[in-house]
Amino acid sequence: METNMYPPVKSMHTDWLSDDLKKKCPFLMKYTNSVKHSPRKIIGREHEMLRLAAILSAPELCNACLIGEAGSGKTMLVQGVMAKDTDRSYLEINLAKMIADFNPITLGNSLTQLFGEVDVFKRITNRELVLFIDEFHQIVQLSAPAVEAMKPLLADSGTRGVKVIAATTYDEFRQYILPNQPLVERFQRLNLSQPGKEMVIAILKGMAKQYGVANHQYNNSLYEMIYEYTNRYIPSSSQPRKSIRILDAMVGWHNATKCRLDIRLLADVIQQSEGINIAFKVDATKIKKYLDEHVYAQSFATLSISNRLHIAVADLNDKSKPMSTFLFTGSTGVGKTEMAKQLAKILFGDGVDSGDQNQSSNRHFIRFDMSEYARPESVDHFRKEISARIWERPFSIVLLDEIEKASAEVTRELLQVIDDGRLSDENGRQVVFTNCYIIITTNAGSEIYKNLAAFTNDISDSCIDETQAQDKEKSESEGLIQYIKLIKESISTTTADNKFPPELLGRIDCIVPFQPLSEDTKMRIIGNKMDNLIYEVSKKHNKKLKMSNKIPEFIVKDNLDRDPDQGGARSAVAKFEEQVVAKVAKCINENPDAIEINVGILGEMAFANKTQLKSAACIDVNAIYK
Repeated sequence: METNMYPPVKSMHTDWLSDDLKKKCPFLMKYTNSVKHSPRKIIGREHEMLRLAAILSAPELCNACLIGEAGSGKTMLVQGVMAKDTDRSYLEINLAKMIADFNPITLGNSLTQLFGEVDVFKRITNRELVLFIDEFHQIVQLSAPAVEAMKPLLADSGTRGVKVIAATTYDEFRQYILPNQPLVERFQRLNLSQPGKEMVIAILKGMAKQYGVANHQYNNSLYEMIYEYTNRYIPSSSQPRKSIRILDAMVGWHNATKCRLDIRLLADVIQQSEGINIAFKVDATKIKKYLDEHVYAQSFATLSISNRLHIAVADLNDKSKPMSTFLFTGSTGVGKTEMAKQLAKILFGDGVDSGDQNQSSNRHFIRFDMSEYARPESVDHFRKEISARIWERPFSIVLLDEIEKASAEVTRELLQVIDDGRLSDENGRQVVFTNCYIIITTNAGSEIYKNLAAFTNDISDSCIDETQAQDKEKSESEGLIQYIKLIKESISTTTADNKFPPELLGRIDCIVPFQPLSEDTKMRIIGNKMDNLIYEVSKKHNKKLKMSNKIPEFIVKDNLDRDPDQGGARSAVAKFEEQVVAKVAKCINENPDAIEINVGILGEMAFANKTQLKSAACIDVNAIYK
């Protein structure tokens, strides 16, 4: 229903009364402004407006305290009542100006003086006066004398013909106003809960009609999508303000570029205003290819992840739970953390705007080392940490590393997150996880990898034709099913110290298996590290770095301490840092004027000569001058 707009009552600051009022009510005129009329038709809140009108018409207790979250429509409610009330004048106290002009002690006297001019105002205008005080809690918070001064003024408001409408939020009301019970009793409380879906949609339709774009939206469910997506992606703001703000921005883009008012524009506007990527904006068909290019030789893992992400991208996931909950299984050093970081790039755009091919801001990547929460008493610390970080970054990849090392109490907290998609922090505030992707990693059951089939082939999809690609995908899918079955059995029966919490297993959306890495894969990783090092040296030191193509073989195959059960690349990367990066850095520091640095290998490597028991090879670094 729409509230009919009456012709606005002339402003007390602009009509013929203004000069007389300024002379006889200087204080009132200086520290108040006329309540502005709503720029659009007011839709909904009929019951609340009727209740507020009834409060203002009460003979004794005629002061109202509007309580609602920011953006819930408190000011609009006052405007709606004013539009239908032709018997009273509505002024808003400029509280910010009063606080700036008076100290906490004299603020009480200033309010008394302001109320003292009401009788003169009534005599000149022949109208009752309604004073609107937004952010009313500021008076209570800043000045106890002001509160004491207001109590008798509020008590006499009915007989004096001056009504007060105070407005505040739930949190400020509980913290500052509610403890002062005598002050509370001077008001009738009016709670403004957020309007429901149907009401917000009606408001949006009314706005679209007013803006002249009601016939330009190309999706019948657009207003419904605005409501749902603002609730999901802008949790810190309230309805209907956030929906109105997004529709307003969409209309701006439509007017400027003539683009369609559709769900794609909605996603773009939310992404620009909130700095987050919308799930359905991701091209799900390219997820596996991207992951295969950035995380080597883990085709089972990338297939499993891409299959699951199709659900989130299509917006068909359970909205009461995290977007997806993954279990990454496999030995250490096989790419689990790197996979999580790459998912942050795909899903939330991490590092896209950094301008650096090797750097990522990781704004949406949150990692917890679960070994830090091994003691039962650490559960409070875990709840505090995870709730604080998700409150700050609600759109995130949350990596819980080595979950089997966490205490049972911490695991139970995690169960609530996965089941309910929310967690209460130490202050009782509800932290929502429904926009997060939860990734749990475990080394439990890693003994299964020794008995599985050969390592994943490193052949790039770009090197095979369409038929081969289809056969490869079919083979991977069949292998993945068997792979996950074996892993579930292994995890469920593990009895060692790294036993996986069984209560978590049934709540996992997707088990992601990571295979041990072959030597060829490790050499690809070292090759990538070499490319990054060449780029860094050129960018930071303006020097050309030449590196022998034999370095990956030297790092991976020559005298590398191998753990046959590990299958990771960490030891190879550590050796590259020690043998190559450290020597290059030393050469740069000792030869600042060099224009080129060459990195080669001296001597014969042991792996190439079976008769040679010990390697004679070493890294050789030389600086070249002009």
